[in-house]
Amino acid sequence: MKTKILIVDDEQDIQDVLRFVLEDAGYEVESTGRGDEALALAKAHQPDLVILDIGLPGLSGLDLCPLLVDLSIPVIVLSSHDRDDQIIEGLEVGAEDYVSKPFNLKELLLRIEKIIRRTRGGEAAQLITIGSLVVDLRRQQLFIDGVEINLTPTEYKIIEILAKHAHTPVSSETLLQQVWNADEWIQGTEMVKVNISRLRKKIEADPANPRYLLNRWGYGYLLTNS
Repeated sequence: MKTKILIVDDEQDIQDVLRFVLEDAGYEVESTGRGDEALALAKAHQPDLVILDIGLPGLSGLDLCPLLVDLSIPVIVLSSHDRDDQIIEGLEVGAEDYVSKPFNLKELLLRIEKIIRRTRGGEAAQLITIGSLVVDLRRQQLFIDGVEINLTPTEYKIIEILAKHAHTPVSSETLLQQVWNADEWIQGTEMVKVNISRLRKKIEADPANPRYLLNRWGYGYLLTNS
């Protein structure tokens, strides 16, 4: 999956230049010129980093920055070269770094790479990869070949448990207890079977001959790359 960056700047020329440079560097890019639209985009797409101008219509950069930080999204603030007070305010509300306009594109790329490495240092353990299947524990998402699979909360919880025990069978009783918090349930085993069947329909090219979600009779279900 590509690293996603959201550009928030009301100057279209800056948006265009940053988009070109970042996409050329291999990043996936979204952009907007409004603070309120940026918040909606951030919630919808969960970028790995936001490049944020201070002066924005709709919602100022200083008001937007802490909201992005609350979403665990790192922020680089863009500030006019003669406005040191903006830089200080941006850092005070949670920005990771700043770049003054006009900025050096190479320097900006280096700052982005540094932040991505640092923030993903803790995130690496939050990604479990099994063949083409990736479970993002932080965002509670499942991807296959880079495409997100839409799961219900219960389905995701099953996938998460199986991913944490990848290649090792997990019994129906364990799933029943950890997913539904039930030690005993008359229809519990059937509930597990139904959800496993639904999951196979979502993640398997051929649910009748599963590749990822297997059943080891007498032992339980496992997530693997057969």
